Amino acid sequence: MEKDEAVKAVTKSLEKLDLNTDPNSKSSTKITTTSTSTLQYYRLPEKTKPPSLVSLCLGLVGKHLEDIIEDLSEIAVNFPADIKMAMAAIARRRRLLNDDVIVSLADGSWEILDISGSDVSDLGLGKVVEVCKSLQAVDISRAIK
Repeated sequence: MEKDEAVKAVTKSLEKLDLNTDPNSKSSTKITTTSTSTLQYYRLPEKTKPPSLVSLCLGLVGKHLEDIIEDLSEIAVNFPADIKMAMAAIARRRRLLNDDVIVSLADGSWEILDISGSDVSDLGLGKVVEVCKSLQAVDISRAIK
């Protein structure tokens, strides 16, 4: 109901709009609208949902991951399992995933692990398996070591 009233008000305002910039001119150029459906075509874009705070923080941490890798074992202790998994995925995509990183992030509740294309060795994977007792699937394709 409010939309219809708003469309009518805008339509009425547009009909009164005078685009003539010369004040001495006697002719008047006015905008006329044919229907409200034409006006509805020019609606504002729908509002999108902003990213979550967790997503923004992970993006920032991921951007500077190489700066915190040395202290990752101390930092990651307090992170939830899903955040550790996301950080491991970020490290893998940025080609920073190695034995030290994956062992620092390993969590006992992980059921799947993707270390494809990383520098994780057999020794590092063995340490992860000791921590992750629930592990059911591991992607080791294109693993370098």
